[in-house]
Amino acid sequence: MATTVRKGEGPHAPGSKPVAEVKYHGSTALYGRSATGKTTLAATYPKPILYLNILDNGTDSIADVEDIDVVNINNSEELKELVLWLHKQSNKGKLRYKTVVLDTLTQLQKILTNEMGEKVKERLASKKKRAGDFGSLQLQEWGIIAGDLKSLILDFRNLPVESVFIAQEKMLNGDDDHDDGADQIAPEVSTRLMKSVDSDLCASVSVIGNTFIRVKVTKEKVDKKIVRRVEKLYCLRLGPNAVYTTKIRKPQGVEAPDFIVDPTYRKIRKIMKGIE
Repeated sequence: MATTVRKGEGPHAPGSKPVAEVKYHGSTALYGRSATGKTTLAATYPKPILYLNILDNGTDSIADVEDIDVVNINNSEELKELVLWLHKQSNKGKLRYKTVVLDTLTQLQKILTNEMGEKVKERLASKKKRAGDFGSLQLQEWGIIAGDLKSLILDFRNLPVESVFIAQEKMLNGDDDHDDGADQIAPEVSTRLMKSVDSDLCASVSVIGNTFIRVKVTKEKVDKKIVRRVEKLYCLRLGPNAVYTTKIRKPQGVEAPDFIVDPTYRKIRKIMKGIE
């Protein structure tokens, strides 16, 4: 005789819990042109912050912010050793940081590319050289670079802290060095990273924001004269956009704004929780 199983009957799967009880640490990708507020926004995330300066030297804008430790990263081995140390500290329950910031992924990609170029040169040095051998990477090498970059991104994202990945902006008709071994025009504005890395990053994080400066012009009458005032507003694109890559995970039914002015971690979290 057939048995009808009603919804809700039977035991719960081992190790399962109600979805409302599942909490993940946030991960954010910020990209934009230089001096549009990426680092300043990252500094509003929960403290203490570990800020990884990857050949960027962009800490001037946050020099007066307390509870931020800075580590200068000059090569990929330094970064790999650091993320391993962070995971070990976490496993011991001794990780003091609540946020880790990587500034920038664009420079990290350059480091990995240069290191691969040096390996290729060393490998070819013992062989008969041909025109174009030195300084040229093949598709296989670009694949290795992309794989290393993706692994590092996931290693940092999987830490039990807020992770913030900063990158430069890729324009529609940019002249990027390489895109997975071939020059391509991006269909939209996104991070200045190889296409496959950009796709993985965008899929891995909970927030993707584009920083930009909006100029606000107002006029007012002063002593019978019209005075024109120009104000720069630092903004972050978050809502769906036809040109810029954006994303924010939020409750169904909550509408994300096109952009927010003077963005902070608290403002972003309010949108993610559906708080007015």
